[in-house]
Amino acid sequence: MADTPITYAADAYTPERAQQPRSEECRHSRRFRLAAASGQRLPRRQPTVDMAPTTRGIRLVPPQELRKIESQSYYRVRPEDRPTHPVRMDEECLRYTSQTKRDFFFGVIRALGFIGLVWMTPLAILGITAMAASFAANARYGGFLSNFFGYSGWSILLFLALPALIMWGGAHLIYRLFPNWTSGYQPGPMWELNRATGKVVVFANPGKSSTAWQVAHELPFEEFDCYLQSTPSHQGLPQFNLSLVHYREEAHVALVGMFSATSSHVEQRAAWDMIQRYMDTSQPLPDIPVFEIYRSLDPATIEHDRRTRRNPRFWRDMDDATYERHVSEHQDKLNAFYRG
Repeated sequence: MADTPITYAADAYTPERAQQPRSEECRHSRRFRLAAASGQRLPRRQPTVDMAPTTRGIRLVPPQELRKIESQSYYRVRPEDRPTHPVRMDEECLRYTSQTKRDFFFGVIRALGFIGLVWMTPLAILGITAMAASFAANARYGGFLSNFFGYSGWSILLFLALPALIMWGGAHLIYRLFPNWTSGYQPGPMWELNRATGKVVVFANPGKSSTAWQVAHELPFEEFDCYLQSTPSHQGLPQFNLSLVHYREEAHVALVGMFSATSSHVEQRAAWDMIQRYMDTSQPLPDIPVFEIYRSLDPATIEHDRRTRRNPRFWRDMDDATYERHVSEHQDKLNAFYRG
């Protein structure tokens, strides 16, 4: 039934399982270690308070968006296509896949065109206007206006604005005319963290329909370690992301897709703590907006909310000002804990 809570497997994850010794040796190649298991290994904890990231946690789906989703006629807590959807974030699992290559390509084209129109073109207009005014003021022949508008630099705008308009407008038109061809996700998921089973599932090749949903690895969550990795941005500044790596097999989950790369390590540390609490079936789901509609479908969360008399619509009925205050307080809590 749609409103039946999930059932935990006998070997679902609890922190005690992570204390068991690891008897087998690591089989990682040097290349795998450099790609997936480099960086700082983050400690395992048993978070008893919500330490979710701000951007990809408490701000992921704000209350206003939750109310909008609920108001749609097609709204269901458990849609019929949920089991086969390649992206999920609910009471049963966290599942992720990336965009199709076509979606990524046209998305980049549209974004570059938008930047050209909204940012580069206005700056160019200001710069060329100043140069045209200077040219007209110092011209020895003709009137000011004729020299101002006759300035050769105005042609630069054509070479800047026209390609930007074609890129943005063309990509936007293609999205409108061929939505099923251009946008969407890969046929299958890349990975899944299953709260009900306590397993981490890594899929083989999600990009092809023939190989989508083929499982490459299905291993217990307690056998994975989390690494905080850092790579330089185009400006040379560090960008942090998380990699979940099995201690023995060459199986890993790149969490950057779901939690993004950030300039602050605080967001990534908070994401790792949120994942640990999410997978821990002895504790309730993390109390952030995106999980609120699923709280009545998770056994540990049901008991917690009954005991604490939590308002089932705590986030959904929250006004914008109160929500922003909660977000600010949450960010202060993260900074104090991870930077303190």
